[in-house]
Amino acid sequence: VAAVDLLVPGVGELFGGGLREERYHFLEERLARYLDLRRFGSVPHGGFGMGFERYLQCVLGVDNIKDVIPFPRFPHSCLL
Repeated sequence: VAAVDLLVPGVGELFGGGLREERYHFLEERLARYLDLRRFGSVPHGGFGMGFERYLQCVLGVDNIKDVIPFPRFPHSCLL
């Protein structure tokens, strides 16, 4: 797997992505259970993930990521 990350100063990792191995002979050596999925051929494929809160932090110029999280996920964040 080839991987890539976009790191932004003061924010951290903004994007992460990767390309999966599609060459059968490389997979054959290490991933016997995975082979049935790729036995009849495969096309190059990959993907990426975006940290939406980190993206907002970067675009809006906010110093603390807690200020852009729409649904707080840290202790004592709800006033219930």
